Amino acid sequence: MAPPSACTGGVAQAEAPGHATAAPQARLHELDALRSVLMLLGVVLHASNPYGLDGRWLVVDPTRSATLEALADAIHLFRMPAFFVVAGYFSMRLLRRQPAPAFARERMRRLLLPALVVLLSLNLVQVWVLALPAPAGGFVRGALLPALLRGDWLGHLWFLVDLALYCLVLAALRPWVAAPTAASPLSRPQALPLLLAAAALVPLASMAAAHALPLLAAEIGGLVNPEELVDHAPFFAMGCLLQRDADLWRRFITVGRGTWWCAGIAGALLLGLAVSPPATPVATAVAVVARALLAWCAVRLLFAGFTRWVGGASRTFGYLSDASYSIYLFHHLCVVLAARALLPLPWAPLAKFGVVLAVSMLVPLAVHHVLVRPYAVMRWLFNGRPLPHTRPPR
Repeated sequence: MAPPSACTGGVAQAEAPGHATAAPQARLHELDALRSVLMLLGVVLHASNPYGLDGRWLVVDPTRSATLEALADAIHLFRMPAFFVVAGYFSMRLLRRQPAPAFARERMRRLLLPALVVLLSLNLVQVWVLALPAPAGGFVRGALLPALLRGDWLGHLWFLVDLALYCLVLAALRPWVAAPTAASPLSRPQALPLLLAAAALVPLASMAAAHALPLLAAEIGGLVNPEELVDHAPFFAMGCLLQRDADLWRRFITVGRGTWWCAGIAGALLLGLAVSPPATPVATAVAVVARALLAWCAVRLLFAGFTRWVGGASRTFGYLSDASYSIYLFHHLCVVLAARALLPLPWAPLAKFGVVLAVSMLVPLAVHHVLVRPYAVMRWLFNGRPLPHTRPPR
């Protein structure tokens, strides 16, 4: 079975949750499968964006769909939160096996090398395509620099930069977070509810800070959005904590009535505010906290479901684990090109979405299978895999 991708851990083996040992143990097939599905859901999300109701994506089709808007909102609620939890888990696992400098070097190679290669190749072509016909002031001044400052050039690779920053902070904290402890307060029953309650308040605090200091809501050099960086940090931190403590992991994946009640109340609040939105700061704060709680409930349900139903090796998920990262890297340009090609056609938005999704899945999959998977240099460039020091014997 192929190793997990660079963005979550990039290791061939993983120990049982919450335990760190010197020797690698059984692979976590459930987290491997979950990571693959989350990556591919990113393709579904972006394929639906040209047909969203707000009309603010890179390509805006004249036909819109409330169904596709709802699909995008639903995926957006849980996809990146769950992904950062998985990434935090595997990052902590690696950190507990490596010195901090080695961990940091390996993470930067696995995360930032593919980002840089795609940025200077596929994303550069994407900026050029979106700027057609030729912009005033030339390509660099009229298209490339504005796209950089808006974050459009980085585009779908933003999470790799955020994840690299989280890993650097984690490496700096290694003396305090990676050392084994005899007794952990995280093992207490009340630890998980307190952690989740505190985490749900983080988006509210970051929103208030961004309101007070608008610069915190702006892209820094087109690479980092401070507000989003803060909002996703609790999910990465939770993944790290789940790896450290087996009791916390067991409670996290045990979904009881409390989780369903929390999800139901949060969902009802969001629905009520959406139907009749009062324009008050209190209503806005309630919506932000309710959405955060609903996201945490969705993440726990995902982890519980994959832990229960995807416990063994699977050839399908094994292949997708290897291919999903390449598919995600390559798909964005495919979405832009396919959506632009379909703009003149008087098709229903769901039909266009189906075509865009098929193209954006199958073309990158073929590229991975034919050009990336067989060649070590391509795996190094696009997946950050280390180059072999010696040729394997024939």
